Amino acid sequence: MAKNKYGGINDMETGWTKNADNKKVYSLWFDMLRRCYDKEQLQRSKGKSYLDCFVCEQWFYLSNFYADIQRIPGYEEWIKNGKMSIDKDLLSRGAKEYSPQTCCFIPLAVNVAEMNHRHPEITRNANEANKTKYILSKGGEILTFSSEKEACETLQVHQCSIASCYRRGSKCKGYDVSRISARMDGEA
Repeated sequence: MAKNKYGGINDMETGWTKNADNKKVYSLWFDMLRRCYDKEQLQRSKGKSYLDCFVCEQWFYLSNFYADIQRIPGYEEWIKNGKMSIDKDLLSRGAKEYSPQTCCFIPLAVNVAEMNHRHPEITRNANEANKTKYILSKGGEILTFSSEKEACETLQVHQCSIASCYRRGSKCKGYDVSRISARMDGEA
């Protein structure tokens, strides 16, 4: 049995994660533990919504987690298409515990909408931290824009042309296109 850095115990047989569905279950279990117990994660904007959240004692064992989630509503859909999230808040508003009694699988879009509704300040802060600046250069001229939209309006091109040029490594109206995220720029 191997214990991970978040206290979870992988008590499944060696090679269990070679099966794609099992690997998916393992990742879900590990990510759930990380959301609750990773101190660095909890300091990030998005991670702050998990402050004081915890995993029930039985789910620290992967075998128990695996046995239980197969009976949780939405499991089959999650296995089939992956566009589902495990959620602890929908069945019991404000729940802080991940457990068989508090969790269900819900569509990813519903989970994101619910989180945005419960924590609009976290969503706003995360969006600010993830802003990207576009830098256009030609000769000695350097233009810096706080959004793709602003750069496109200045150059009078359709929105997403700047991002497309950046991805392809091509010029936009003769300008080399670079980007820098706010985090790298020290603004986050």
